[in-house]
Amino acid sequence: MSNAADPADSTTIDVWLTDHPIPDFNAPVKAAAETFGRAHPGHRIRIREIGYADLPRAVAEAVAQGNPPDIAEYYFSATQVALDTRGAGGGPLFVPIQRLLGDRTKILGEPVVVDDILPAVRDYYSRGGELVSMPTMASTAILFANQDILRRAGVDRLPATWRELTAACAAVAGLPGGPAHGIAWPNHGWLIQMELAAQGRLLSNGDNGRSGRSTRVTLDSPEMLAYARWWQDLHERGHYRYTGEPGDYFGAMEAFTNQETAFVITSSATSQYLTHLAAEAGFELAMGGVPHNEAAPYAGRSLGGQSMFVAAGLPKEKEDAALAFTQHLLNPDHALRRLQAGSLPVMQPAYEQVVADGWADREPGFRVAAEQVLSSDRTPAATGALLGDLSGINDELTSAMHDVLVSGAEPAARFRVATEQAQARLDRYNEACLAYPPVTPEALQAG
Repeated sequence: MSNAADPADSTTIDVWLTDHPIPDFNAPVKAAAETFGRAHPGHRIRIREIGYADLPRAVAEAVAQGNPPDIAEYYFSATQVALDTRGAGGGPLFVPIQRLLGDRTKILGEPVVVDDILPAVRDYYSRGGELVSMPTMASTAILFANQDILRRAGVDRLPATWRELTAACAAVAGLPGGPAHGIAWPNHGWLIQMELAAQGRLLSNGDNGRSGRSTRVTLDSPEMLAYARWWQDLHERGHYRYTGEPGDYFGAMEAFTNQETAFVITSSATSQYLTHLAAEAGFELAMGGVPHNEAAPYAGRSLGGQSMFVAAGLPKEKEDAALAFTQHLLNPDHALRRLQAGSLPVMQPAYEQVVADGWADREPGFRVAAEQVLSSDRTPAATGALLGDLSGINDELTSAMHDVLVSGAEPAARFRVATEQAQARLDRYNEACLAYPPVTPEALQAG
C-alpha cells in the first residue's frame, strides 16, 4: 500500500474503501494490500477510505472529474447504485466481476476463489445468477441478552419468537427494581427489511430485483403490518425502549449496556464491542438469533456488509492486477483475518477452519450469527432486495415506524403512504437509468 508518489514503472491500483465508525475496521484490507505488494513487485495498492454513506457520490463526482477508482467497495444497500453508475463514456462504470474473471483459475498467480464464497453471501451480490461484485465483509442482526437480569426474572432460555420475546419482556417488567424496559433496537430500515425477509415476503417486484430491475415496491404488505403492529404493541406496553431518534444504534446499545433493558437487537459486527462493555459493567452476556414471527414460516434473514466492484475499460495490466487483488484479499489467510476482525464468514474454507479449531465456539456470538446466515432458504425474499435508492426507501420505512411509535399512527394507513413515497423515489431513480442515454441517478446515498 502506498499513498506517496509511485515509481513510473509500477502499476498502481486505486482502491476506495467504505469506512465505518469502528476502530481499525479496514485493517484486514490494508494488511492484504501490503502482502499483495510484496508478492507482486511493481504492483501497488493505493487506498482511500470514505464514509460508507458517502462513497457512491464520491465515485460519481470522481467520474465527472476524470479520476474514478479502479476498485470501489460499496455498502450492501448501494449495490444497485454501483451497477447503475455510469462512466465517462456513458456506459456502466463497473463490470460484473464474474464476467471479468471468466473461466480463469489464476490471475497473476493468485488463485481465483469466487467458487468458495458461501452461497447465502454470493446470492446477495448476484443478479440473474451472475456475481456482480466481490463480497468482502458480511453481517447480520442478532439478539444480545443480559443473563443476570433474565435469571432474576425466571427466563431460562433466550426467546426465539415474537410471542416468546413479549413474554420474556413481561417477566422482566415484573422484577422489583428491574430495568424500565425489556428491549431496545434501532428503528432502521435494514432491520425492518430483515423482518420482512424472515417472513418470506418480497419488498419489490422482479424477484426482489434478482431476476430483473425492480420497478414496484410494497411497504404495506400483510407481513410488514404484522411486524409493525407487534412492535407497536410492545412499545405501548412499555416493553420496547425507543430513544426517539431514527437509526440510533448507539442509543439502543447504550441502554442495554447501562442495564436499562434486558435485551438489544443490533448488528453482529458489534459483538466484540458489546462483549467488552458487558464485562466492564459486570454482567454475563448471551447471544441468540433474532426472534421471528411464529405465525409465518421462517425463510431466513437478509445480510448486511459490503463488496468490491472493478471498473470497466481498465488497461489489461491494471485489470489483471485489480482482479488479482480481489482474490488475494479473500484467499484463506486473509479471509480468516477478516472473519476474526468481526465479519461473518464470506468464504467457506475460512468458516470451516474456525469451526474445526474451536475459534467459532470461543468467539462470543459468532456461531449464532453465522448459523443465522446459513439457515436462509435462499429464496429471493430471504436474500433481500436489490433495487435503486434503497437508502431512501429505508428512510421511508423508518419514518413510517417512527410515526407509529411516537404519534400513534395506524400502521396500515401510514405504511400505505410510505409505499407511495417509496414508489415515487424508485420511479425517479429508474427514470435516470431507463432514459436514453441512461445517466447516473441522483440518489447516491448508501445506508
